[in-house]
Amino acid sequence: MASLFQEDGAIRIIEGPEQSDGPSADGGFRVEPNVIANKFKKFVREYAYNTAGAGGINVGTLKYREQLQQNCSRGEYYLVVNLNDLNTHEDGEVLAHALQDRPTEMVPLCERVLKELYKELVAGDEAEDVVPFIQLVLTCDVDLEGSFGTMKPMMIRDLTSSEVEKLVVVQGIVISVKKAKHKARKVVMKCSNCENMKEITVPDGYSAAHIPSGCDGRPALLEKCPPNPWVIQDELCEFVDDQTLKLQELPEHVPVGEMPRSFDLHVHNHLVDKCVPGTRLTTIGAFCATERAAGSSMAGGRGKGTETVKYSYIKVIGLDVAQGGKAALDISQEEEERFAQLAKDPEIREKIYQSIAPSICASKKDVIDEVKKALACLLFGGSRKYLPDGTRMRGDINILLMGDPGTAKSQFLKFAEKAAPIAVYTSGKGSSAAGLTAAIVRDRDGFSLEG
Repeated sequence: MASLFQEDGAIRIIEGPEQSDGPSADGGFRVEPNVIANKFKKFVREYAYNTAGAGGINVGTLKYREQLQQNCSRGEYYLVVNLNDLNTHEDGEVLAHALQDRPTEMVPLCERVLKELYKELVAGDEAEDVVPFIQLVLTCDVDLEGSFGTMKPMMIRDLTSSEVEKLVVVQGIVISVKKAKHKARKVVMKCSNCENMKEITVPDGYSAAHIPSGCDGRPALLEKCPPNPWVIQDELCEFVDDQTLKLQELPEHVPVGEMPRSFDLHVHNHLVDKCVPGTRLTTIGAFCATERAAGSSMAGGRGKGTETVKYSYIKVIGLDVAQGGKAALDISQEEEERFAQLAKDPEIREKIYQSIAPSICASKKDVIDEVKKALACLLFGGSRKYLPDGTRMRGDINILLMGDPGTAKSQFLKFAEKAAPIAVYTSGKGSSAAGLTAAIVRDRDGFSLEG
């Protein structure tokens, strides 16, 4: 069987077993999970890239095979896979297409494959009875402008119902980080009557485990166990770190006059405690919709069922901190040398003043030159000073411009916003009575960014 799908303007072919032909419920073609598992195992084993070796000979390096072995030898049980590598590999592009359409189903499947590879590549003949859980972490090469990379980042306000259960790439700034909790990945229960043991696997994300009401451990001839006989065995359960982040739109993505929107992120295991409030990041994950609370039902006495309005969040599969945007300035070696030459120039102060909003000209009848000097001092900042009596003086200054209409007050403000590496332009409705100062506040759930 061969099925076709179109991606990025190109038609690709997926080959699978004969019994899997036929359209799925959503109108597309589905590849059998065992086919995807075999292709992912082959991709991790065989994917290689050429590196220049001695004598100009290209040496093929098994990228993901060696990464898995090195991470497990250090006790870090995870594997970072780049989606761009999947799209360039004949076996990987099948998995990449399945991940984009069904990430909630494919990620656990790939993590089971990583357990099998651990037995083959790492443990070897000395196979352990208990194989550790190995987390799959995805990453992709994207930037804010979408000028490179196969998956362009989406705006938070563009996450609509059509993206539910799809793989999405979102960029923003973290405004809240709750303290890490511990969630049970495997729940072990014991029957209080017949001491029958039962294991239940809990999926990732905001999901609950279904505990059966009856015990099936006794034979049919004996007396049945009473209902709800299970007792949780905490010492036999497996736990994983679990954390909730709140991601807000980047300031440059917010339309003029509107309030920024935010979204909840769910991270677990090795992705916990990777960022603090105020961090810009790129996240790749599954856009999920579930009940607001685990097992929540409709309100009312006789009304039974589940809520139809779901709680939406992003189940994070990969996290890249401070990638893209204006969070960090990349300064080359040539620019550093140029800065060193400018620092030796005795007229550097005047050159800096003249470069502030050069399109706004000054005259003898106004104070434009003084405003430019103040703006330069504001952008460069200063150092903190500690007086002998212990008083601390901050190095930053504030500027208040007052003048008649048409005297370029807003133009100076816009120039400062464009020139500063991190800045937020606001006016009118955007500013609140509390001001524009931001502070990291600790509450009972963790840290959050308030302004």
